[in-house]
Amino acid sequence: MTLWDATKAESVQRCRMDDPKEKSEMAWAAVDRFDPEPTRSRQAAAQAVAAMSRLIMKRLNNVQVLGAERLETARSLQRPGAGLLTYSNHVSLFDDPLLLACFSGPEWKSLRWVAADALNFFGTPAKAMVFNAGKAVPIIRGEGVDQPGMHFLAERLQAGEWVHVFPEGGRSRRAEGRLKLPLKSGLAHLIQHARPLLLAFHHVGMHEVLPIGSALPRRGKTVTVRFGEVEQSATALADMPVEDIMAHATERLLALEASQRS
Repeated sequence: MTLWDATKAESVQRCRMDDPKEKSEMAWAAVDRFDPEPTRSRQAAAQAVAAMSRLIMKRLNNVQVLGAERLETARSLQRPGAGLLTYSNHVSLFDDPLLLACFSGPEWKSLRWVAADALNFFGTPAKAMVFNAGKAVPIIRGEGVDQPGMHFLAERLQAGEWVHVFPEGGRSRRAEGRLKLPLKSGLAHLIQHARPLLLAFHHVGMHEVLPIGSALPRRGKTVTVRFGEVEQSATALADMPVEDIMAHATERLLALEASQRS
C-alpha cells in the first residue's frame, strides 16, 4: 500500500462515517483517480508542459519578478520537516501551470504540488491522467480539512517538498483580479499541521494573458509578480488559532496587492 493509499483510506473512512448521505459520489470517484507516483511518462509530460508554459510566459509575454531572491532563499531552506508553502491570488484558469512553471526547474522534484478542485480536474479518467502528471492534488470543496488531499499536502510539506495553494478557493472575478475575500481556512490548517516555510506572492496581469472565458493565452502582455518575505511558521504562527493565521495571511496578500498598485 502506498503512502497515498494509506492516507486516503483513513480519511475517507472518517469523512464517510460523519454523514455519508451528504457525500458526492462523483467527487469521491474523482479522488480515487489521483495517483502521485512519478512514472517516466508523467515526468516527461510535466517537463514538456513546464517548458511550454515558460515559452508562453517568457517569450510570447513578459514576466517581471520583484523579490525573486526571496523564492531562491526559501527553496534553499527546504528540508525534511520544513517544506515550502507558497500562496497567492488567483485570477486565470492557468495561473498554474503558466506562471508557476516560471519559478521551478525542469525536474519533477523541483515542481510544486498544487491543490486542485477534485471534480474540475479529476472528474474524468482523461483529466486525471493529465493532472496526475502535473502534480495536482484533488480537494473536494465543502469537505473541510479532514480529507485525503489535505492530508497528502501536509505530508508533502513535512517531507520537505513544495506545495502551492490558492487560498481564495477559486478565481477572482473582481476588477483587475483584486483579491477575493475571505480566504479559505485550509491554508491555516496546513500551516498548523506541517509548520512549513511560508512565502506569499501576488501577481498582476494574468487576467490579460488568459481572461475568464478565453481558451487560449494571449501574447504581448506583461505580468508582474511580487514576492513577500520568507516566514518560519514554526516559530510562532503555526501555534496561533486558525482565525489569527488567516488574518495574518490576508494582511500579507493585501499588502502585496497594495504595493503592486502604488
